[in-house]
Amino acid sequence: MARFPKVLVISDQEGTSPLWGSGITQRFQFVLERDPDRAIQNWGELLPDLVVLELKSEPLIITSIAKFRDEALIPILVLGSTCPDTCILDLYQAGVDEYILKPIGPALFHAKLQAWLRHSSSGPYGARESLKFGTVRLIPMARTVQFGDRDPVHLTSLELRLLYYLIGRHGHTVTTEDLCQRMWGDTGEGDEIRLKNVVYRLRRKIETDPAKPHYLTTVTGVGYQFNAK
Repeated sequence: MARFPKVLVISDQEGTSPLWGSGITQRFQFVLERDPDRAIQNWGELLPDLVVLELKSEPLIITSIAKFRDEALIPILVLGSTCPDTCILDLYQAGVDEYILKPIGPALFHAKLQAWLRHSSSGPYGARESLKFGTVRLIPMARTVQFGDRDPVHLTSLELRLLYYLIGRHGHTVTTEDLCQRMWGDTGEGDEIRLKNVVYRLRRKIETDPAKPHYLTTVTGVGYQFNAK
């Protein structure tokens, strides 16, 4: 069965329901949520391919963008009404990929989603082949990693990028600067704190004792290393 792209819509408004209701004919899977914090709490289950924010509060949009950027490198679109250029600039500086002005018809809106999803899916990690090292198997297309006979663990796109790069250099230390560059590129969004947050969440998923990691270890003052033995 074909997998429809999953679009997470966080909206506190009612007037745009036709955009989501006609989505099934455009081969989208829309997941509707009203509370951004609840979406973050359930991120590991949702794992969307794209996020649409339609919220009345600009500060809430900006804080939500920061939280989503800590979880994944996926397109984030804002659906809003006419507002000053300074407001739109603030949203772009916060990390929005596109500000879409309402009203907009379903056909044009879905075309924008498809364009952003094509751009996102063309990234190198989703297209790469599986990695196998020892009893560890990483499957980028499914965004999962499996350790021996344990159940597969679902990964966010940032967790996938981190693990893919480290497994490919197993046994070798990768610097913090190199990892930030590999994960965020030249977007300016990556830094040591965000990297530590991704490492922390990943250890909670893959390590038996996250406080004493076996697979994903820290090399103090330098960076991180993956060990499968």
